[in-house]
Amino acid sequence: YIVILVFIIIFLHYTCIKYICLLFKAKNTKLLFWYSLLYIFNILILAIFASIEIIFCFTPLGSIPIGPGIVATLAHIPVIISAFLLEKKYSLIMGGIMGLCSFIWWSTIGLASPTSFAFTPFSEFGNFYSIIICFIPRLLIPFFTSVTFDFLKRKINISVSAGISAAFSTFLHSVMVLGMIYLFFHKNTNVSELLGKNFLSFIILWAGVNSIIEIITAGFVAAMVIKPLKSLKSDKI
Repeated sequence: YIVILVFIIIFLHYTCIKYICLLFKAKNTKLLFWYSLLYIFNILILAIFASIEIIFCFTPLGSIPIGPGIVATLAHIPVIISAFLLEKKYSLIMGGIMGLCSFIWWSTIGLASPTSFAFTPFSEFGNFYSIIICFIPRLLIPFFTSVTFDFLKRKINISVSAGISAAFSTFLHSVMVLGMIYLFFHKNTNVSELLGKNFLSFIILWAGVNSIIEIITAGFVAAMVIKPLKSLKSDKI
């Protein structure tokens, strides 16, 4: 359905540009044509990454079981890779898609989890801050990745640059999520009783191992795929 929708959007977009050019006898038809091709490329790649993101979020393919109650997610990988390949506004959309998928998952499948309060207001102890925690760090992942990569690629090897950028943005994402959970909920007596007396220790033990695995995975995958991506869209990289 996503692919069909994308092709409909592409067809309508190209048709509109073609007839607008004919109507006004525009002299920059060729420029608009190449702009359309770039637009089509971004939309297609966005659709592919969005599909992968949905699969990672709602199937076991996006999870790495580590131990009892500890599962590292791969949901940040498509968002990070999109930051290497797409324009910033499209990779920002990918961050929003990750946040939305996470919100839906925690509001439905994961609602019974004792930690669901951090990501959905529909949890027993969730509130408005849960939405902030669920969306803001996800939206910032592609921004941190793109900015760090643009800086590093001028100074060191491109694969190393991609690996560091991915690991760094994943680290910042983890810090933001854990920091916001502590900031917004550590004084909530209901949450403290639910998780135990030492709120901070629980957060570190619960998410610390997850974060380390996610950081290593992001850095490794980014370093491996950056050169094929370079050949796919050299003007971006």
